[in-house]
Amino acid sequence: MNKSTGKWIIIGLVILLIILHHDVWNWDDKEPVFGFMPMALLWQAGISLGAGATWFLATKIAWPEFEVDEAPATEVAAAQEGGE
Repeated sequence: MNKSTGKWIIIGLVILLIILHHDVWNWDDKEPVFGFMPMALLWQAGISLGAGATWFLATKIAWPEFEVDEAPATEVAAAQEGGE
């Protein structure tokens, strides 16, 4: 998968999370889930886990790759040694 395709997948997931975040269908459900948690709170916990998974995928799929250039680090070290 190339970076452009990955970018569109992440954008689609973010839009899906935004749409699912507005859970108007859960507000009338007063029955606790697992005996203690309101359904709306459980839904928000699921949205939070989905957001974390989306961010993880964004860093793995669509994050730009930078090449490490070690030459400037050695030049800085040499300049610091010569300046003292």
